[in-house]
Amino acid sequence: MKYELFDYQESAAAVVSKYLVKAAHDHADDADERTAVVLAAPTGSGKTVIATSVIEASLDGDEAAPGIVDATFLWVTDDPSLNRQTLHKMMAASSALAPNRLITIENDFDEEVFAPGRVYFLNIQKLSSSATLSKSLVDGRTYSLWETISNTVSKRPYGFVVVVDEAHRGMATARRTRDTIVTQIIGGGATGRTPVPVVWGISATPKRFLSAMSELGRTTKTHPVRIEDVRASGLLKDQIILGHTRGIDAAESTLVRHAIKRVREYDHKWADYTASMSEPPVHPALVVQVADKPSSKDLGDLVGTIIEEWPDVTPANIVHTFADHTLADAGTYQIAWCPPEDIQDRIDIRVVLCKTAITTGWDCPRAEVLLSLRVAKDMDLITQVMGRMVRTPLARRISTDEDLNAVHCILPKFDQAAVDAIAERFKAGDDETLATGTKVVTKPVELTRNPSLSYATKSAVSVTTAVMDDEPGTEFTLRGEHEPVNPSWTVTPTTTPSQSTGLPVGQTPTETGELPKDGLFADPAPDQALTPTGDKSAFDVIESLPSYTIPRRTRSRSPILRLFNLAILLAAEHNGQSIDPYALTRARNALLAVIDAHRVDLEATGELATLRESAASARLFERSVSLANIGEGQAETDTVLHLDARGIGILMDRARAALPQGLANEYVDRLATTDEEVTEAMITTIAVASDPKLPGQLDQRASQLVEEWFTSYGSAMTRLPDGEKDRFDRIKEESDRPLPTSISLPTRRTDDAEGTVWERHVLSDADGNYQVKLHDWEEHVLRTELKAGAVAWYRNPSSGRHSLQIPYATAMGTAGLAPDFIFVSRVGDELVAELIDPHGTHLADAVPKLKGLAAYSSKHGSRFHRIQSIAKIEGDYWMLNHLNSKVRAAIEAYQGTDAAELFRWHAINY
Repeated sequence: MKYELFDYQESAAAVVSKYLVKAAHDHADDADERTAVVLAAPTGSGKTVIATSVIEASLDGDEAAPGIVDATFLWVTDDPSLNRQTLHKMMAASSALAPNRLITIENDFDEEVFAPGRVYFLNIQKLSSSATLSKSLVDGRTYSLWETISNTVSKRPYGFVVVVDEAHRGMATARRTRDTIVTQIIGGGATGRTPVPVVWGISATPKRFLSAMSELGRTTKTHPVRIEDVRASGLLKDQIILGHTRGIDAAESTLVRHAIKRVREYDHKWADYTASMSEPPVHPALVVQVADKPSSKDLGDLVGTIIEEWPDVTPANIVHTFADHTLADAGTYQIAWCPPEDIQDRIDIRVVLCKTAITTGWDCPRAEVLLSLRVAKDMDLITQVMGRMVRTPLARRISTDEDLNAVHCILPKFDQAAVDAIAERFKAGDDETLATGTKVVTKPVELTRNPSLSYATKSAVSVTTAVMDDEPGTEFTLRGEHEPVNPSWTVTPTTTPSQSTGLPVGQTPTETGELPKDGLFADPAPDQALTPTGDKSAFDVIESLPSYTIPRRTRSRSPILRLFNLAILLAAEHNGQSIDPYALTRARNALLAVIDAHRVDLEATGELATLRESAASARLFERSVSLANIGEGQAETDTVLHLDARGIGILMDRARAALPQGLANEYVDRLATTDEEVTEAMITTIAVASDPKLPGQLDQRASQLVEEWFTSYGSAMTRLPDGEKDRFDRIKEESDRPLPTSISLPTRRTDDAEGTVWERHVLSDADGNYQVKLHDWEEHVLRTELKAGAVAWYRNPSSGRHSLQIPYATAMGTAGLAPDFIFVSRVGDELVAELIDPHGTHLADAVPKLKGLAAYSSKHGSRFHRIQSIAKIEGDYWMLNHLNSKVRAAIEAYQGTDAAELFRWHAINY
């Protein structure tokens, strides 16, 4: 693959690949066993990337999986443009699928069977009863496509997979008495056609497809992709901003001009951002959805307004996707038709005119603004187009300007009730078009960093890394009871990044055998100490606070793969310099040292000899029976057979799977100093790799090294451009445990102007105000803190890079607590941080959250002036002080489930 997959994509590809391999084997063992595999992938999840990875693995295999010998995929849709788009995406994503392996079935296709190692693309219209492909001996062809499918099933069924894209659509029936073309391709049941061995359906809504497969008697296997994982990846835009005039028709032309203004603002913002980050330029597009039968004059007025308001745009930059595929008359202008799948890559196109939905599967991340001139009854058509505009242009979230994570939808013909209805539709999501959980803004206000908070103190604070002693058993000492920040307290680093691994450049490390301690917070994890430096603002104070990544509940990526991915990034050049040019050597040497230490241990216990004997030989047991004298005793012999080169090669392949990333081959090379020693070195490597204790040790060492490198090189990573920083963050987030990270405050964000108006928030409108809806107990805390003199405050979001996250343990794994408020106060001449969390004691995870906050306070209490949980109990407000060691100990020791008890026993009045 040319792309690095997100963890949920890699997990989906691995599971689907496993299902397909098993399905092929099951059918080979029992011809009546047929399987339907389903990838349930929501809109925007990157299903084509997942499918490409699955097909690569199936056709060619890798060191971890053998693939399917002579596999063939028949990719079926009901839309030719969707097939073309999928083929182009596969070619762009795959490093193995050359054009000669991706074949579009045209009317001249004439083959007895499908060839192995190929992916064939078919749109079902080519198999309609009137289509030439559905007939044999026509137009000089010998075989109909129906015969090609049937012959492939009969003559080489192993590895033949029919892929049904948008599978829910293919299962619809025009008549109950006649199966659809897709159902006939799949075969079986009442179709009278030979059933294909394996079907793979891809859909956001697979219920209809699964039901049809069950009726055909197929075994079904499903892998769902969670929308939460897709959204966390940054592939989906966070906000939909709805603009309207409460149905005032006279404002329609004004909103057309407003839409053009918005897309031009996007143009300037993207130009500034991509230039500052050395990223490829983004050319935002405007999508205009018109009525079913617009007059030439109406289209001409629309195009004329666009050209008038957008001087850089000419009629050549405007296209349409109407069904007639011809030039569209727009007054004095002629507007060309463009295939929808070409729009994203044709950067000269800046405006797209459409009527209903553009097309199934159309994907244009740079389409930033939709102006819909449809009426409210066409709500479904609007959501279908919006569903195609939710992908982020750079395939990641932009942390500095949140406007670049939003899509605008302007609705001139909608009144307030219609806007509220479509807002609810967007919030709930639509399985076929819209991802659930999108934030909808109906009263937008632009927020920027509050200019009144840009002042600094006379002696503010900065952060240096406190380096922990590496001796086993040494604990990092924190101040027990809370003390005011002491400007004289500093910690000076005592090692360089290269020393943190204990490895001289290019040499094999000396391993101590010490493995990282388990615990909620990654260890070793140096805390950060406060050191007086120059001036510092409230924004700096908040952004310097320690936060943590929260492991997602997808299959964790292999620690070894994470280590090598991190090493590749560290060794790569960033602006002409590498963070650690020897990182790959260090990673490989560290793991080879673990393998060699394990070999030495096995040798010392005598286990290595036994494992080597098992690797190098097999025992043949023979029993002789006399046919002449049945009653005579039976003779048994036991013969040792030494494996030949092919047998050792098979076992070596298994060793490579156990020791990935070239470790097995590298270890053989290190053991063998001459060619004559290679076979013995391979046998030793096979023996060591077969011991079940080794993988855990390698994973632990890999995880430890990843954590050490993120600590040692963290400062250098924060100075990288956003795109490169995001690649490091993805590796960090793939950990199976929380890892230290930082938060960043946005410079710009669009939000709803709803709720109470407050002052001193770090983000504000032009008047320095911030509106937000809060619960009564949250408002009480906020009023109390502001009245007490807090100079700034931050409404901590629930997730994302702008959120301070604290890990806590649950029965389902590690979850993340986002304390509601971060306050900045002045103590003497310094600005200090205060973490205040209004705490709902009624929630099921209220106690685990308190325990997580207590553990965080034990580790990072020195960074805060106050860390407090506030609860409203029987009308009174109570406060738990997490900087008090006795309170923390009580929380940590508590075995109950009622958080209110902890407040009654250990809190004081707030």
